[in-house]
Amino acid sequence: MGKIPALILGTVIGSIALCALTGAQSSPKRRTPALTTDDLSSAAGEVVRIPTENETQPSAGRDPEVVRGAIAWHRDLRRAIEVARAEGKLIVADVYTDWCGWCKEMDKKIYSDPAIVALSREQVFLKVNAEDGGQGQTFAAQMRVKGYPTTIILDGTGRVLNIAQGYIASPEAFGALVRAARDQSR
Repeated sequence: MGKIPALILGTVIGSIALCALTGAQSSPKRRTPALTTDDLSSAAGEVVRIPTENETQPSAGRDPEVVRGAIAWHRDLRRAIEVARAEGKLIVADVYTDWCGWCKEMDKKIYSDPAIVALSREQVFLKVNAEDGGQGQTFAAQMRVKGYPTTIILDGTGRVLNIAQGYIASPEAFGALVRAARDQSR
């Protein structure tokens, strides 16, 4: 019993000493916001305004249509709606930010899962950067996105079928979310 507290104390003292030697400072405490019912979007059933051609300029240095990886991600909302409408598919929009840790976890654990990759071939998967200063930011504001990641499922007309705010814990839960929206659209 005496070894564990001594080990923990030694680790803490070692970390403090290392910070002092390297000049590193401890990061300020970050407040983790708590979700309330006010955070839940009431956008379900609304129709997304389709951006005009002038509003669909891609971010500099990025391919406007597809991102590398197993899922062929669309980046342009207008084009994703056109494809979904023409092919009778849903749009599964992943609203993210570059700094969001849970967004990166979704990429690693959910979007790399073979079942979700297969699902992406049946629907139109869209990556939306909520801080791109353009179309993604406008879309996130229109959908009243308050946290990341947020998954928004739309039909081919831009009607919102389902919204899930936050990290989706398993590929099975993600698949169920998409299937429920698909069933609702019929």
